[in-house]
Amino acid sequence: MYNNQTFLFYDLETSGINNSFDQILQFAAVRTDLNFNEIERFNFFVKLNPDTTPSPMATITHHISIAEANSKGISEYQAVRKIHKIINTPGTISMGYNTLGFDDEFLRFAFFKNMLPPYTHQYKNSCFRADLFPIVACYYLFFNEALKWPEIVDEEGKEKVSLKLENLNSVNNLCSDGRAHDAIIDVLVTVELAKKLQNANPKMWQFLLDKFNKQNDEQVLNQLDIGINLNDTQYKQAIAVSGVFGFNNNFMSAVLDLGQHHHYKNQEIFLRLDSYLFSDFIEEFGSLESEYWRLTVSKKWGDIPVILPAKTRFVGKLSEQKLGMIKANKEFMKSNLDTFANFIDYVLEHKYATIENIDTDAAIYQSDFMTTADEKGCELFHSLAIVQKVQMLSQLPKNYYDRAVRIIGRLDFLKLPEKAQYEFQKYLNKIVSLEEDELLVDHRGCKRVTLEKIYKEIEHLRETQELTQEQHSLLYELEEYLF
Repeated sequence: MYNNQTFLFYDLETSGINNSFDQILQFAAVRTDLNFNEIERFNFFVKLNPDTTPSPMATITHHISIAEANSKGISEYQAVRKIHKIINTPGTISMGYNTLGFDDEFLRFAFFKNMLPPYTHQYKNSCFRADLFPIVACYYLFFNEALKWPEIVDEEGKEKVSLKLENLNSVNNLCSDGRAHDAIIDVLVTVELAKKLQNANPKMWQFLLDKFNKQNDEQVLNQLDIGINLNDTQYKQAIAVSGVFGFNNNFMSAVLDLGQHHHYKNQEIFLRLDSYLFSDFIEEFGSLESEYWRLTVSKKWGDIPVILPAKTRFVGKLSEQKLGMIKANKEFMKSNLDTFANFIDYVLEHKYATIENIDTDAAIYQSDFMTTADEKGCELFHSLAIVQKVQMLSQLPKNYYDRAVRIIGRLDFLKLPEKAQYEFQKYLNKIVSLEEDELLVDHRGCKRVTLEKIYKEIEHLRETQELTQEQHSLLYELEEYLF
Protein backbone atom coordinates (compact mmCIF):
# COMPACT_ATOMS: atom_id res chain seq x y z
CA MET A 1 0.00 0.00 0.00
CA TYR A 2 2.72 2.46 0.98
CA ASN A 3 5.48 1.60 -1.51
CA ASN A 4 7.30 4.72 -2.72
CA GLN A 5 5.51 6.85 -0.17
CA THR A 6 7.15 9.17 2.34
CA PHE A 7 6.21 10.79 5.61
CA LEU A 8 6.29 14.57 5.79
CA PHE A 9 6.35 15.58 9.44
CA TYR A 10 5.59 19.28 9.67
CA ASP A 11 4.65 22.08 12.04
CA LEU A 12 3.52 25.69 11.71
CA GLU A 13 4.03 28.71 13.89
CA THR A 14 1.41 31.33 13.13
CA SER A 15 0.52 34.92 13.98
CA GLY A 16 -2.63 33.69 15.73
CA ILE A 17 -5.29 30.98 15.59
CA ASN A 18 -7.78 32.54 13.17
CA ASN A 19 -7.53 30.66 9.87
CA SER A 20 -9.19 33.50 7.98
CA PHE A 21 -7.09 36.44 9.15
CA ASP A 22 -3.82 35.13 10.58
CA GLN A 23 -0.79 33.92 8.64
CA ILE A 24 2.09 31.45 8.82
CA LEU A 25 5.27 32.84 10.39
CA GLN A 26 7.40 29.68 10.30
CA PHE A 27 7.16 26.38 8.45
CA ALA A 28 9.32 23.42 9.36
CA ALA A 29 9.21 19.89 7.99
CA VAL A 30 11.25 16.71 7.76
CA ARG A 31 10.59 14.20 5.00
CA THR A 32 11.47 10.60 5.86
CA ASP A 33 11.02 7.19 4.33
CA LEU A 34 8.56 4.85 6.03
CA ASN A 35 11.34 3.71 8.39
CA PHE A 36 11.87 7.31 9.53
CA ASN A 37 15.22 7.80 7.79
CA GLU A 38 15.53 11.49 6.95
CA ILE A 39 15.44 12.39 3.26
CA GLU A 40 15.22 16.19 3.35
CA ARG A 41 14.50 19.02 5.76
CA PHE A 42 12.76 22.40 5.43
CA ASN A 43 12.75 25.36 7.81
CA PHE A 44 11.90 28.91 6.80
CA PHE A 45 10.37 32.08 8.22
CA VAL A 46 7.68 34.24 6.61
CA LYS A 47 7.49 38.02 6.45
CA LEU A 48 4.53 39.72 8.09
CA ASN A 49 1.84 40.83 5.65
CA PRO A 50 0.63 44.45 5.87
CA ASP A 51 -2.86 43.13 6.69
CA THR A 52 -1.77 40.84 9.54
CA THR A 53 -2.35 41.92 13.15
CA PRO A 54 -0.49 39.36 15.30
CA SER A 55 -2.02 37.91 18.45
CA PRO A 56 -0.18 38.90 21.66
CA MET A 57 -0.63 35.40 23.13
CA ALA A 58 0.73 33.75 20.01
CA THR A 59 3.65 36.19 20.04
CA ILE A 60 4.80 35.25 23.55
CA THR A 61 4.26 31.56 22.79
CA HIS A 62 6.31 31.10 19.60
CA HIS A 63 8.86 33.88 20.42
CA ILE A 64 9.20 34.93 16.77
CA SER A 65 9.81 38.66 16.70
CA ILE A 66 8.48 40.84 13.91
CA ALA A 67 12.07 41.87 13.15
CA GLU A 68 13.16 38.23 12.83
CA ALA A 69 10.22 37.31 10.59
CA ASN A 70 10.80 40.29 8.32
CA SER A 71 14.59 39.99 8.13
CA LYS A 72 14.84 36.20 7.71
CA GLY A 73 11.52 35.53 6.02
CA ILE A 74 10.25 35.19 2.49
CA SER A 75 6.90 36.62 1.40
CA GLU A 76 3.80 34.74 2.50
CA TYR A 77 2.83 34.23 -1.15
CA GLN A 78 6.20 32.64 -1.91
CA ALA A 79 6.11 30.58 1.30
CA VAL A 80 2.62 29.20 0.75
CA ARG A 81 3.40 28.22 -2.85
CA LYS A 82 6.54 26.48 -1.59
CA ILE A 83 4.60 24.61 1.13
CA HIS A 84 1.94 23.59 -1.38
CA LYS A 85 4.59 22.03 -3.62
CA ILE A 86 6.27 20.24 -0.70
CA ILE A 87 3.08 18.79 0.76
CA ASN A 88 1.73 17.77 -2.68
CA THR A 89 4.84 15.82 -3.67
CA PRO A 90 3.45 12.50 -4.98
CA GLY A 91 3.22 9.82 -2.29
CA THR A 92 3.37 12.26 0.64
CA ILE A 93 1.73 11.27 3.94
CA SER A 94 1.68 14.64 5.71
CA MET A 95 1.40 14.54 9.47
CA GLY A 96 2.33 16.26 12.69
CA TYR A 97 1.05 16.53 16.23
CA ASN A 98 -2.57 17.71 16.25
CA THR A 99 -2.16 18.81 12.65
CA LEU A 100 -5.72 17.74 11.80
CA GLY A 101 -6.90 19.80 14.75
CA PHE A 102 -5.19 23.01 13.63
CA ASP A 103 -2.33 23.10 11.10
CA ASP A 104 -4.06 21.32 8.23
CA GLU A 105 -7.05 23.66 8.17
CA PHE A 106 -4.74 26.66 8.56
CA LEU A 107 -2.86 25.48 5.46
CA ARG A 108 -6.14 24.92 3.62
CA PHE A 109 -7.08 28.57 4.17
CA ALA A 110 -3.57 29.75 3.22
CA PHE A 111 -3.78 27.80 -0.04
CA PHE A 112 -7.24 29.22 -0.76
CA LYS A 113 -6.17 32.83 -0.05
CA ASN A 114 -3.23 32.42 -2.40
CA MET A 115 -5.25 30.87 -5.24
CA LEU A 116 -3.89 27.32 -4.85
CA PRO A 117 -5.94 24.09 -4.78
CA PRO A 118 -6.70 23.69 -1.05
CA TYR A 119 -7.50 19.97 -0.91
CA THR A 120 -5.18 18.11 -3.29
CA HIS A 121 -2.75 17.03 -0.55
CA GLN A 122 -5.61 14.98 0.91
CA TYR A 123 -6.15 12.65 -2.04
CA LYS A 124 -4.21 13.39 -5.24
CA ASN A 125 -1.11 11.49 -6.43
CA SER A 126 -1.28 8.97 -3.54
CA CYS A 127 -1.08 11.77 -0.95
CA PHE A 128 -3.03 11.74 2.28
CA ARG A 129 -2.92 13.21 5.77
CA ALA A 130 -2.42 11.64 9.20
CA ASP A 131 -2.13 12.93 12.76
CA LEU A 132 0.03 11.58 15.57
CA PHE A 133 -2.17 13.02 18.35
CA PRO A 134 -5.02 10.45 18.10
CA ILE A 135 -2.46 7.71 17.42
CA VAL A 136 -0.77 8.57 20.72
CA ALA A 137 -4.16 8.50 22.46
CA CYS A 138 -4.75 4.98 21.10
CA TYR A 139 -1.34 3.79 22.31
CA TYR A 140 -2.06 5.29 25.73
CA LEU A 141 -5.32 3.36 25.93
CA PHE A 142 -4.45 0.07 24.28
CA PHE A 143 -0.64 -0.34 24.36
CA ASN A 144 0.34 1.68 27.38
CA GLU A 145 3.87 0.29 27.67
CA ALA A 146 4.95 2.03 24.45
CA LEU A 147 5.81 5.29 26.25
CA LYS A 148 6.23 6.88 29.63
CA TRP A 149 3.14 8.99 30.26
CA PRO A 150 3.64 12.46 31.79
CA GLU A 151 1.41 13.48 34.67
CA ILE A 152 0.53 17.06 35.51
CA VAL A 153 -1.57 18.68 38.22
CA ASP A 154 -4.77 20.26 36.94
CA GLU A 155 -6.53 23.40 38.20
CA GLU A 156 -8.32 21.37 40.88
CA GLY A 157 -5.06 19.97 42.21
CA LYS A 158 -5.63 16.50 40.74
CA GLU A 159 -3.01 14.55 38.85
CA LYS A 160 -3.81 13.64 35.27
CA VAL A 161 -2.01 12.32 32.21
CA SER A 162 -1.05 14.96 29.66
CA LEU A 163 -0.65 14.16 25.98
CA LYS A 164 0.92 17.54 25.19
CA LEU A 165 3.93 17.12 22.92
CA GLU A 166 6.33 19.03 25.16
CA ASN A 167 5.37 16.88 28.16
CA LEU A 168 5.76 13.63 26.20
CA ASN A 169 9.15 14.86 25.03
CA SER A 170 10.24 15.71 28.54
CA VAL A 171 9.58 12.29 30.11
CA ASN A 172 10.61 10.22 27.07
CA ASN A 173 13.76 12.20 26.13
CA LEU A 174 12.76 12.33 22.48
CA CYS A 175 14.70 15.46 21.52
CA SER A 176 16.69 17.65 23.88
CA ASP A 177 17.65 20.50 21.52
CA GLY A 178 15.80 23.82 21.61
CA ARG A 179 12.47 24.76 23.13
CA ALA A 180 8.85 23.84 22.55
CA HIS A 181 6.95 25.92 19.97
CA ASP A 182 10.01 26.23 17.76
CA ALA A 183 8.59 24.59 14.66
CA ILE A 184 11.69 22.59 13.68
CA ILE A 185 12.17 21.29 17.24
CA ASP A 186 8.54 20.20 17.43
CA VAL A 187 8.98 18.38 14.12
CA LEU A 188 12.08 16.52 15.31
CA VAL A 189 10.24 15.52 18.50
CA THR A 190 7.32 14.27 16.41
CA VAL A 191 9.60 12.14 14.20
CA GLU A 192 11.19 10.52 17.25
CA LEU A 193 7.78 9.96 18.82
CA ALA A 194 6.46 8.24 15.68
CA LYS A 195 9.59 6.09 15.50
CA LYS A 196 9.16 5.03 19.12
CA LEU A 197 5.52 4.08 18.61
CA GLN A 198 6.22 2.12 15.44
CA ASN A 199 9.08 0.22 17.10
CA ALA A 200 6.94 -0.58 20.15
CA ASN A 201 4.16 -2.19 18.11
CA PRO A 202 4.57 -2.19 14.30
CA LYS A 203 1.23 -3.93 13.68
CA MET A 204 -0.68 -1.36 15.74
CA TRP A 205 1.18 1.49 14.05
CA GLN A 206 0.16 0.23 10.61
CA PHE A 207 -3.43 -0.38 11.74
CA LEU A 208 -3.74 3.20 13.00
CA LEU A 209 -1.96 4.70 9.99
CA ASP A 210 -4.50 2.93 7.78
CA LYS A 211 -7.23 4.82 9.66
CA PHE A 212 -6.11 7.97 7.83
CA ASN A 213 -6.63 6.41 4.42
CA LYS A 214 -10.22 7.21 3.48
CA GLN A 215 -11.05 3.86 1.84
CA ASN A 216 -9.49 1.81 4.64
CA ASP A 217 -11.08 3.91 7.37
CA GLU A 218 -14.60 3.62 5.97
CA GLN A 219 -14.41 -0.18 6.11
CA VAL A 220 -14.90 0.00 9.88
CA LEU A 221 -18.64 0.42 9.24
CA ASN A 222 -18.77 -3.24 8.23
CA GLN A 223 -17.17 -4.23 11.56
CA LEU A 224 -19.63 -2.43 13.86
CA ASP A 225 -22.29 -4.36 15.74
CA ILE A 226 -25.83 -3.25 16.55
CA GLY A 227 -26.11 -0.91 19.53
CA ILE A 228 -29.85 -0.28 19.61
CA ASN A 229 -33.04 -0.82 17.60
CA LEU A 230 -35.39 2.17 17.40
CA ASN A 231 -38.59 2.14 15.35
CA ASP A 232 -37.36 -0.95 13.46
CA THR A 233 -34.12 0.83 12.54
CA GLN A 234 -30.84 -0.65 13.74
CA TYR A 235 -28.12 1.75 14.85
CA LYS A 236 -24.54 0.52 15.12
CA GLN A 237 -22.30 1.35 18.07
CA ALA A 238 -18.60 2.22 18.11
CA ILE A 239 -15.78 3.74 20.14
CA ALA A 240 -14.35 7.09 19.04
CA VAL A 241 -10.80 7.94 20.15
CA SER A 242 -9.28 11.41 20.03
CA GLY A 243 -7.02 13.49 22.21
CA VAL A 244 -9.62 16.26 22.11
CA PHE A 245 -11.98 14.23 24.31
CA GLY A 246 -9.50 14.84 27.13
CA PHE A 247 -8.18 12.91 30.10
CA ASN A 248 -11.45 13.12 32.06
CA ASN A 249 -13.11 11.13 29.27
CA ASN A 250 -10.07 8.86 28.90
CA PHE A 251 -9.59 10.32 25.41
CA MET A 252 -12.55 8.29 24.11
CA SER A 253 -16.32 8.26 23.71
CA ALA A 254 -18.95 5.58 23.14
CA VAL A 255 -20.93 6.58 20.05
CA LEU A 256 -23.91 5.47 17.97
CA ASP A 257 -23.78 5.74 14.18
CA LEU A 258 -26.77 7.83 13.07
CA GLY A 259 -25.82 7.60 9.40
CA GLN A 260 -24.51 9.70 6.53
CA HIS A 261 -25.39 13.38 6.56
CA HIS A 262 -28.10 14.08 3.99
CA HIS A 263 -26.36 17.11 2.47
CA TYR A 264 -22.67 16.75 3.37
CA LYS A 265 -22.15 13.31 1.90
CA ASN A 266 -18.56 13.09 3.15
CA GLN A 267 -19.69 13.18 6.79
CA GLU A 268 -20.93 10.36 9.01
CA ILE A 269 -22.77 11.57 12.11
CA PHE A 270 -22.29 9.82 15.45
CA LEU A 271 -24.20 10.38 18.70
CA ARG A 272 -22.19 10.43 21.93
CA LEU A 273 -23.78 8.13 24.50
CA ASP A 274 -21.53 9.00 27.42
CA SER A 275 -21.17 12.79 27.51
CA TYR A 276 -24.55 13.72 29.06
CA LEU A 277 -27.56 11.95 30.47
CA PHE A 278 -30.08 12.80 27.77
CA SER A 279 -32.79 13.52 30.34
CA ASP A 280 -30.50 16.04 32.08
CA PHE A 281 -29.49 17.53 28.74
CA ILE A 282 -33.10 18.26 27.79
CA GLU A 283 -33.72 19.79 31.21
CA GLU A 284 -30.64 22.03 30.93
CA PHE A 285 -30.87 23.11 27.28
CA GLY A 286 -34.59 22.72 26.53
CA SER A 287 -34.21 20.13 23.77
CA LEU A 288 -31.63 17.84 22.22
CA GLU A 289 -31.58 19.95 19.05
CA SER A 290 -30.81 23.29 20.74
CA GLU A 291 -27.18 22.38 21.51
CA TYR A 292 -26.91 19.31 19.29
CA TRP A 293 -23.18 19.77 18.67
CA ARG A 294 -22.48 18.88 22.31
CA LEU A 295 -23.90 15.42 21.64
CA THR A 296 -22.65 14.62 18.15
CA VAL A 297 -19.39 13.81 16.40
CA SER A 298 -19.05 14.61 12.70
CA LYS A 299 -16.67 12.13 11.13
CA LYS A 300 -15.02 12.44 7.73
CA TRP A 301 -13.40 9.19 6.66
CA GLY A 302 -9.63 9.41 6.87
CA ASP A 303 -9.95 12.16 9.48
CA ILE A 304 -10.32 12.35 13.26
CA PRO A 305 -11.59 10.87 15.50
CA VAL A 306 -10.43 7.26 15.15
CA ILE A 307 -13.50 4.99 14.99
CA LEU A 308 -13.15 1.49 16.46
CA PRO A 309 -15.65 -1.38 16.85
CA ALA A 310 -17.24 -1.59 20.31
CA LYS A 311 -15.23 -4.72 21.18
CA THR A 312 -14.71 -5.77 24.78
CA ARG A 313 -11.03 -4.75 24.76
CA PHE A 314 -12.00 -1.20 23.75
CA VAL A 315 -15.22 -0.82 25.77
CA GLY A 316 -13.31 -2.08 28.80
CA LYS A 317 -11.49 1.26 28.96
CA LEU A 318 -14.75 3.06 29.79
CA SER A 319 -15.40 3.80 33.46
CA GLU A 320 -18.30 2.27 35.40
CA GLN A 321 -19.88 5.71 35.52
CA LYS A 322 -19.70 5.99 31.71
CA LEU A 323 -21.10 2.49 31.24
CA GLY A 324 -24.00 3.38 33.53
CA MET A 325 -24.68 6.54 31.53
CA ILE A 326 -24.69 4.59 28.25
CA LYS A 327 -27.20 2.10 29.64
CA ALA A 328 -29.45 4.86 31.00
CA ASN A 329 -29.33 6.78 27.71
CA LYS A 330 -30.25 3.72 25.67
CA GLU A 331 -33.25 3.13 27.93
CA PHE A 332 -34.23 6.80 27.59
CA MET A 333 -34.06 6.50 23.80
CA LYS A 334 -36.33 3.45 23.81
CA SER A 335 -38.84 5.31 25.99
CA ASN A 336 -38.77 8.49 23.88
CA LEU A 337 -38.87 7.22 20.31
CA ASP A 338 -40.43 10.32 18.75
CA THR A 339 -37.95 12.61 20.52
CA PHE A 340 -35.03 10.72 19.04
CA ALA A 341 -36.59 10.29 15.61
CA ASN A 342 -36.95 14.08 15.42
CA PHE A 343 -33.41 14.59 16.74
CA ILE A 344 -31.88 12.22 14.19
CA ASP A 345 -33.78 13.89 11.35
CA TYR A 346 -32.58 17.28 12.59
CA VAL A 347 -28.86 16.46 12.81
CA LEU A 348 -28.80 14.64 9.46
CA GLU A 349 -30.60 17.52 7.74
CA HIS A 350 -28.92 20.45 9.51
CA LYS A 351 -26.99 22.74 7.16
CA TYR A 352 -24.37 25.30 8.03
CA ALA A 353 -25.67 28.84 7.90
CA THR A 354 -24.52 31.00 5.01
CA ILE A 355 -22.33 33.76 6.44
CA GLU A 356 -23.44 37.17 5.26
CA ASN A 357 -20.71 39.66 4.27
CA ILE A 358 -18.02 37.01 4.65
CA ASP A 359 -14.54 38.28 3.84
CA THR A 360 -12.91 37.19 0.58
CA ASP A 361 -10.10 35.31 2.34
CA ALA A 362 -12.56 33.51 4.61
CA ALA A 363 -14.96 32.24 1.95
CA ILE A 364 -13.41 28.83 1.27
CA TYR A 365 -16.46 26.86 2.42
CA GLN A 366 -18.88 29.11 0.54
CA SER A 367 -16.91 28.90 -2.71
CA ASP A 368 -17.18 26.30 -5.44
CA PHE A 369 -14.43 23.73 -5.83
CA MET A 370 -11.76 24.73 -8.32
CA THR A 371 -12.47 23.49 -11.83
CA THR A 372 -9.72 22.35 -14.18
CA ALA A 373 -10.05 25.71 -15.96
CA ASP A 374 -9.73 27.54 -12.62
CA GLU A 375 -6.57 25.61 -11.78
CA LYS A 376 -5.01 26.34 -15.16
CA GLY A 377 -5.87 30.03 -14.87
CA CYS A 378 -4.31 30.20 -11.41
CA GLU A 379 -1.22 28.31 -12.57
CA LEU A 380 -0.77 30.91 -15.30
CA PHE A 381 -1.21 33.73 -12.77
CA HIS A 382 1.42 32.19 -10.47
CA SER A 383 3.91 31.81 -13.33
CA LEU A 384 3.85 35.52 -14.23
CA ALA A 385 5.93 38.41 -12.95
CA ILE A 386 4.04 41.02 -10.92
CA VAL A 387 3.62 43.41 -13.86
CA GLN A 388 2.07 40.61 -15.92
CA LYS A 389 -0.06 39.51 -12.96
CA VAL A 390 -1.49 43.03 -12.90
CA GLN A 391 -2.29 42.81 -16.61
CA MET A 392 -4.16 39.55 -15.98
CA LEU A 393 -6.43 41.02 -13.27
CA SER A 394 -9.13 42.08 -15.71
CA GLN A 395 -9.40 38.50 -17.03
CA LEU A 396 -10.10 36.93 -13.64
CA PRO A 397 -13.58 36.07 -12.29
CA LYS A 398 -14.68 38.23 -9.34
CA ASN A 399 -13.85 35.70 -6.58
CA TYR A 400 -10.32 35.23 -7.96
CA TYR A 401 -9.86 38.91 -8.81
CA ASP A 402 -10.35 39.94 -5.17
CA ARG A 403 -7.77 37.45 -3.94
CA ALA A 404 -5.35 38.37 -6.72
CA VAL A 405 -5.56 42.07 -5.79
CA ARG A 406 -4.66 41.19 -2.21
CA ILE A 407 -1.77 38.96 -3.30
CA ILE A 408 -0.29 41.75 -5.43
CA GLY A 409 -1.08 44.42 -2.82
CA ARG A 410 0.83 42.49 -0.17
CA LEU A 411 3.79 41.98 -2.50
CA ASP A 412 4.03 45.46 -4.02
CA PHE A 413 1.14 47.87 -3.47
CA LEU A 414 2.47 50.46 -5.93
CA LYS A 415 2.34 47.97 -8.80
CA LEU A 416 -1.47 47.80 -8.54
CA PRO A 417 -3.51 49.95 -10.95
CA GLU A 418 -5.29 52.91 -9.37
CA LYS A 419 -8.67 51.18 -8.99
CA ALA A 420 -7.10 48.11 -7.35
CA GLN A 421 -4.99 50.33 -5.07
CA TYR A 422 -8.19 51.97 -3.88
CA GLU A 423 -9.80 48.56 -3.25
CA PHE A 424 -6.79 47.24 -1.34
CA GLN A 425 -6.50 50.41 0.75
CA LYS A 426 -10.21 50.26 1.55
CA TYR A 427 -9.65 46.68 2.76
CA LEU A 428 -6.69 47.76 4.93
CA ASN A 429 -8.80 50.57 6.41
CA LYS A 430 -11.37 48.03 7.58
CA ILE A 431 -8.67 46.19 9.53
CA VAL A 432 -7.97 49.27 11.67
CA SER A 433 -11.57 50.51 11.73
CA LEU A 434 -13.38 51.22 15.00
CA GLU A 435 -16.76 51.01 13.27
CA GLU A 436 -18.54 47.76 14.15
CA ASP A 437 -20.28 47.41 10.78
CA GLU A 438 -16.98 47.74 8.89
CA LEU A 439 -15.20 44.87 10.65
CA LEU A 440 -14.30 41.89 8.46
CA VAL A 441 -16.24 38.65 9.05
CA ASP A 442 -14.60 35.20 9.13
CA HIS A 443 -15.88 31.76 8.13
CA ARG A 444 -17.62 31.26 11.47
CA GLY A 445 -19.46 34.56 11.26
CA CYS A 446 -17.14 36.16 13.85
CA LYS A 447 -15.78 39.67 13.36
CA ARG A 448 -12.08 40.31 13.09
CA VAL A 449 -10.40 41.31 16.33
CA THR A 450 -9.90 45.06 16.62
CA LEU A 451 -6.67 46.89 17.44
CA GLU A 452 -8.36 48.05 20.64
CA LYS A 453 -8.86 44.44 21.76
CA ILE A 454 -5.27 43.58 20.88
CA TYR A 455 -4.04 46.49 22.99
CA LYS A 456 -6.20 45.35 25.92
CA GLU A 457 -4.84 41.81 25.57
CA ILE A 458 -1.27 43.12 25.71
CA GLU A 459 -2.08 45.00 28.92
CA HIS A 460 -3.85 41.95 30.37
CA LEU A 461 -0.84 39.72 29.70
CA ARG A 462 1.48 42.20 31.37
CA GLU A 463 -0.74 42.32 34.43
CA THR A 464 -1.54 38.63 34.83
CA GLN A 465 1.41 36.64 33.42
CA GLU A 466 4.91 36.15 34.76
CA LEU A 467 6.64 37.22 31.58
CA THR A 468 10.31 36.80 30.77
CA GLN A 469 12.35 39.76 29.61
CA GLU A 470 12.18 38.37 26.08
CA GLN A 471 8.38 38.19 26.23
CA HIS A 472 8.19 41.78 27.52
CA SER A 473 10.36 42.83 24.56
CA LEU A 474 8.16 40.94 22.11
CA LEU A 475 5.01 42.64 23.42
CA TYR A 476 6.71 46.04 23.30
CA GLU A 477 7.74 45.41 19.68
CA LEU A 478 4.19 44.35 18.80
CA GLU A 479 2.79 47.46 20.47
CA GLU A 480 5.19 49.69 18.54
CA TYR A 481 4.35 47.92 15.28
CA LEU A 482 0.57 48.19 15.61
CA PHE A 483 0.14 51.48 17.42
